[in-house]
Amino acid sequence: MISATVLLIAFLGTMGLVLENAFRSSALAALNGRLLQQVYGLLSVTEDNDMTVLLPPALTDPLMNQLGSGHFGLVLDDRGTLVWRSQSAMDQALPSELVAALDETVATGVPRAGVVSDGSDKLRYLAYRVQWLGERHTGLYDYVVMEQSTLLEAEVEGFRARLWGWLAGIIGLLMALQFVVMRWGLKPLGAFTRDIEAMTEGDQRALSGPYVQELAPLAQTLNRLVDHERQQAARYRTTLANLAHSLKTPLSIIRNALTMAPPMGQPEDHRAEIEVQITQMDELIAYQLERAVIASTHQAKDQLQARVVLDRLNGAMQKVYRDKVVAAEVQGENLALRASERDIQEAWGNLIDNAYKYCAGSIQITVSKNAQGILLRVEDDGPGIADASHEQVLQRGARLDTRAPGQGIGLAVVSEIASRYDGALAISRSKLGGACFDLVLKL
Repeated sequence: MISATVLLIAFLGTMGLVLENAFRSSALAALNGRLLQQVYGLLSVTEDNDMTVLLPPALTDPLMNQLGSGHFGLVLDDRGTLVWRSQSAMDQALPSELVAALDETVATGVPRAGVVSDGSDKLRYLAYRVQWLGERHTGLYDYVVMEQSTLLEAEVEGFRARLWGWLAGIIGLLMALQFVVMRWGLKPLGAFTRDIEAMTEGDQRALSGPYVQELAPLAQTLNRLVDHERQQAARYRTTLANLAHSLKTPLSIIRNALTMAPPMGQPEDHRAEIEVQITQMDELIAYQLERAVIASTHQAKDQLQARVVLDRLNGAMQKVYRDKVVAAEVQGENLALRASERDIQEAWGNLIDNAYKYCAGSIQITVSKNAQGILLRVEDDGPGIADASHEQVLQRGARLDTRAPGQGIGLAVVSEIASRYDGALAISRSKLGGACFDLVLKL
C-alpha cells in the first residue's frame, strides 16, 4: 500500500507539473496573440503626416487610456526616437533594454516578443516593424505593445493554486478509496490467516472456510498438504512404536531369564552389567515411545490447573521415592493452563523427578506467571550443577552422575518441549544450595 501511494503521488505530481507548464505556455501564447491584435489596432488608426505618422491620443481600448493599467502602446522610428505613446504610458519611461532590442536589424512584418526590465518590474512586449509608404512621407516604424508580467504571473499563480488544490484533493480521495478497497479486498486474507493460525495452535484440523473464489483452491491445496504431512507423521510414529514394542518383548524375556536362572559360571559383576545395559535399552525405548506420542504437530490442548497438576506429580514422586525422606514444598497460584496435558506432565514431571533423585532432603516447587509466560521453578538442596556443565546436561544422553539410574534423556525432553512452546529452560544455583531449574512456557 505504501508503494502504491508513493507511485500515485509521483504520478499526480508529475502530471501537475506538466499541466502547469502547459498552462503557462498557453497563457503566454494567448498574451502574445492579444498583444498582436492590439498592434493591428494601432496600425488601423495610424494616419500619414508630413514628417511622421500620426496616431490619436485616445484609443478605443480603455486600458491604453488609463494610467497604471499595466498596458502600454509605443511607436518608435528607425532611429529609436519615440514618435507616439498611449495615455497609459505617459508616466512610463522608455526602457533602455527595449531600445536596444529594437535596434536589431529585422525584417518588417515579423512579430517579436520578449521581456524587458523596468526597475523592479518586468514588462512583456510584442514589437512589429512596418515600412510606412505614405503619400506625404515614407519610413520604418516599430509598433510596440507592452504589458506588466505580473498580470501573467498572477494568472499562472491562480491556476497553480487551483491545480494543486484539486490534485491534493484527488490524491486524498484516491488514497482513501485505495485504503477502503484494499481493506475490503484483503479482508478474506485476514480470515484465511486466522484459520491457519488456528490450525497451527491445534484448535482446528483443516481450513474450513468458506473463502472467496480466489482463495478456495489455495485452501484445498493446503488442506491436502497438511493431511499428507499428518498421515506421514502418523506412519512414522506407528513404525517407531511398533519397533519399540517389538524390542520390549525380547528384552523382557532376557530380564526374566536373568532373574530366574543366572547363567552357569557367569560372574555376578558381568550379570550386573547386562542388567544395566538392558535397563538402558529399556529407557531408550521408553524415550522413543514418548517422542513418538508427543511429536504430533497438531496436538489437542487441554484446560489444566497448575496446582492440581503439581500436587498430582508431587504425590506420585512421594510414592516412587518412598524409601527417601524428602520435604517437598509446593507454592504458587492455581493458574489456568491451556496446553497438552501430556507435555505438561512430561516436562514438569522430569524436573520434579530430577529434584527428588538428587536432593539431600528438601525440594521447593513454585509456579507463577510473568511477562514471558508460565514459570515453573524447581529447587533442591543436592550437590547442584557446575556452571560449565549447564549446556552439557541439556544434551540427550549426557549424565554427570553415572551412579544414579537413568539414561540422561529427561532434561533433553524438557528442553524439546520448551522449544515447542516458544519457551526456555535455564539452570542456576538454588537458594537451598543445590540446582535450580526455571522452565518458561508461553501458554
